[in-house]
Amino acid sequence: MPADAADIPMEEQLARLRRYGEILNDFARMAAETSDAARLIQLACVQASRGIGIQHTKALQHRPDHGDLLIVAGVGWNPGVVGHVSLGTDLASLPGQALRTRLPNVVDDLPNDREFRYPPVLREHGIVSALNVPVAVDGDVWGVLEVDSDAPRGFGPDDVSFLLALANTLGLALRGRLGAQEAVDAAADAARQLAQERLLRGELQHRSKNDLQLILSLLVLQRRRLPEGEARRIMGEALDRVAAIGVAHDHLSPIGGAAQVDLAEYLHALCGNLSQRRTEVAVETALEPVMMPHARAVPLGLIVNELVTNALKHAFPEGQGGTIRVEFAIPPGGEARLCVRDDGVGMGPARPGSSGTELVRRLVDQVGGKMARAEQARGTGFCVFFPLVT
Repeated sequence: MPADAADIPMEEQLARLRRYGEILNDFARMAAETSDAARLIQLACVQASRGIGIQHTKALQHRPDHGDLLIVAGVGWNPGVVGHVSLGTDLASLPGQALRTRLPNVVDDLPNDREFRYPPVLREHGIVSALNVPVAVDGDVWGVLEVDSDAPRGFGPDDVSFLLALANTLGLALRGRLGAQEAVDAAADAARQLAQERLLRGELQHRSKNDLQLILSLLVLQRRRLPEGEARRIMGEALDRVAAIGVAHDHLSPIGGAAQVDLAEYLHALCGNLSQRRTEVAVETALEPVMMPHARAVPLGLIVNELVTNALKHAFPEGQGGTIRVEFAIPPGGEARLCVRDDGVGMGPARPGSSGTELVRRLVDQVGGKMARAEQARGTGFCVFFPLVT
């Protein structure tokens, strides 16, 4: 591990700060001269690598429709990573936590860290230490800028400040380019009502996202103060549930002045996020599209979050793969049907006093529905039947 900042000679610290300043100035100049957004993002990765003196950097773009963060640019990665590999947006994901809380995070020993997953792409490259910072564009978090080390490294306050400044400069530069593209799209659409809906949607999303990100950041800080044990586990489950609500806010659409959510898009994104937790277990979806009020979509999303999380934990022994399938259908003349099935070993009866079981029961009551065990040859399935209100 490198020496603490207090142990580094003053001359060396000043030289490093001068280098950071020069690199930020260079990037600001290049940003002003570069019109292509993809090239700009790649330049940020190059400058991060050059500044911190590290071989692996990457930029990840948040894809609300997929519920993930796609690696869109980077330095030092094997072929097939950039543009193809994605990571989760949940709080156990390094970039996911930076996205959801809008706070930097530092991990010195990722393989042994109990707060974060060790994703295959980082394991394959031998990454052991990482620093993530959010990239905000026009008040919204566009994605995450990350630097990764294949040798143990302690990222200090100067490193965090430098990467944040680089990410902020990137966000400001992207705002102009993405804004210009949106203006072209809006001109092509030429619909004043659509523009008004976008404005309303942006207002709804910004207000709710900012509130949720504040709550998540406070809860994350609180969890870090807790010792390992039951209280920390319960706090982690609460964080996952708040994050699931955050996914719903990614899909808010104002229709007729009311906040609506495309349930299929919401559940697809939520399942894409949950699928990152165990790479050997696939989470598939078969979802009929329907718009419904946000107040009804969120309980359904939380039901799926609880049932899929429970299946990931209990239906598949360590090292065993399988499939979890989430289905939503609206039979003609019947009640809407939401099912979560797995082909695992079976989860057995509900555990007495389980907070997850009680929460699902209350959520089912909240949408005026009923839940039944699904008959199937292998594994476990649950279906919720409820009246459709759109």
